[in-house]
Amino acid sequence: MQLRNEKNETVFRAVLLIALLSTLVAVGVYAYLGSFSRYLADDYCEAVRVTTVSPFQAVLDRYSDGAFRSANRYSNILFVGFSELLGPNSIPITIVLMALLWTIGLSWLVYEIRKFIGTQWSPIIDVFLGSALAFMSFLQAPNLFQTVYWRSSMMTHFAPLVFGSLFFAFLVHQANRPSTEKISPLIYGFKFIAAFVLAGFSEPPAATLVTVFSLLFFAVWMWDKSTNRNRLLALTGFTFIGVFAGFLTLLFSPAVTSVAREKSPDVVLILFTSFTYALHFTRDAFIRVPLPLLISFLIPFSLAWALKQSGMLNVTETRRQPVLMIVLPFLIWLLIAAGFSPSVFGQGFPVERMRFLAQTLLIVMLMLEGLWLGLYLPEFKFNRTIGAWAALALFAVISVAYPLRTALNLIQVSVPEYRERANLWDLRHEFIYRHIAQGETDIFIPGFGGIYGVKELDSNPAHWINACAANFYHVSSVQSFSTKNLMEALSE
Repeated sequence: MQLRNEKNETVFRAVLLIALLSTLVAVGVYAYLGSFSRYLADDYCEAVRVTTVSPFQAVLDRYSDGAFRSANRYSNILFVGFSELLGPNSIPITIVLMALLWTIGLSWLVYEIRKFIGTQWSPIIDVFLGSALAFMSFLQAPNLFQTVYWRSSMMTHFAPLVFGSLFFAFLVHQANRPSTEKISPLIYGFKFIAAFVLAGFSEPPAATLVTVFSLLFFAVWMWDKSTNRNRLLALTGFTFIGVFAGFLTLLFSPAVTSVAREKSPDVVLILFTSFTYALHFTRDAFIRVPLPLLISFLIPFSLAWALKQSGMLNVTETRRQPVLMIVLPFLIWLLIAAGFSPSVFGQGFPVERMRFLAQTLLIVMLMLEGLWLGLYLPEFKFNRTIGAWAALALFAVISVAYPLRTALNLIQVSVPEYRERANLWDLRHEFIYRHIAQGETDIFIPGFGGIYGVKELDSNPAHWINACAANFYHVSSVQSFSTKNLMEALSE
C-alpha cells in the first residue's frame, strides 16, 4: 500500500517548510547576537598588529617572532586583517557573516553529500538538515560567547569550521562531476592552498583534518572500485598534502619548538591521554546537555522515518547501515581525540572554546545515527498510515517547537544582555575619544567587568590588555576605575 499522493506530499512539504523556517529563525537570532560584539582583550592587540602593517606582513612577523604559544597560527591573524578592512564595525559584521556562512556551508555540504551517495529527496531537506546542525551547534556550544562572539577566539575555533564546511562542500562537488569531465589543475592547486590555509587557524582542527583525509584516502584506495576512483584519490591526496603541510608549519614553528624543548613530549602518553579525554568529554556532554543531544538524534530520525513510512523515500540498500552505525561512534571518538591531542601537548584538557569542534562532531554522529535508524527501521505493516502520521507528528513537534522556544528564550534573555553590554562599550568608546579630543593621553575610564570568562580593561595600566588598548586608541595609557554610577560616569 503506497501512501504517497499529492495531498500527503503537500502536508509533508508544509510541515518541512515550517520546520525549516523555525530553525532559520533560531539561527537568525544567534547571528543577530553577533551584531552586539565589540573589541575585547586580544582583539585590541590583533587589530593593532594587522593595521600597523599589511595582514600578510603581520602573519610573517608574528610567526617568525614566536614570542607566545599561539604565534604559530597564521590563518587566524590573516583573516583578522581581512576583517579589519570592513571598517569601524568590522567585528559585528564579521561575526554575523560567519554565523550565516556556517549555515550556508553546512546546507551546501549536506546537498553535495546527498548527491554523492545517490539519495533522492527535496533540496529543502538538505537546507533543513544543514540549518538544524548549525542550530544545534550554537545551542550546545560549551562556551558560545568565547567561541562565536569574541572575534579573537572565533577566528581560531569557529572560523575553521565555517570555512571547512564550505571547503568540504566544494571538494564533494568536484567529486560529483561526471567522470568524463577533467578537473583543471588550477582546481587541484586551489584545493592545496585552501587546505593549507584551513590548517593554519589552530592545531585542533589541523590535527582533525590530517586524520580525516588520511582515513578518506585510505578508504578510497582500499574499497572504491568505481570509475571515479582516480579522481577521488587525487582530490583527497592533494587536500591531505595541503593539510599536512599546514600542520607541519604549525608544529615546527618557533613558538611550538620552544614549548617542545621545555616539555619533552611523550607521544604515546599524549595519544593515550587524548583518547581518554575524548571519552571523558563525551560522558560530560551527555550530562551537560542531555536533552539537546536527544533532540539532535530525534529530528533526523523522525524525518527519515516519516519519509520512509509515507513511501516518499525508497531505501534499496540497508545491508551496510548496521555496520556504519556501529563504526561511526569509533570514528568520531578518533576524530575528537585527534582534535584534543594538541591541547594535551600544550596545556591539558581543552578549554571550553576548544571543545566546540568536538561537540559539533558529537552532534553530527547523533544526527547520522538518527537518520540511519529512521531509514533502517521496518515499516508498520499492520497500518502504514498510522506509522507515517506518527513519524510526521513527532518530527513537527520537535523541529518546530524546539527552535522557536530557543529563539524566544534568546530574545527575552540573551538579546537584552548583549545589547546592554554593547551600549556600555559604545558609550565608553565615545568617552575615550572625547577625552582624546581634549588633549589627554593618559585615559581614565569607568570600568565594568568581563563577560563569559573574557577579561575587560584593567585598573592596572601596565596590564597587557590595557597596553594593547592604549596602542589601539593611540594614547599613552588606559586605566579603568570603579564607580557606583557607571552610566553617569560614561556620560561625562
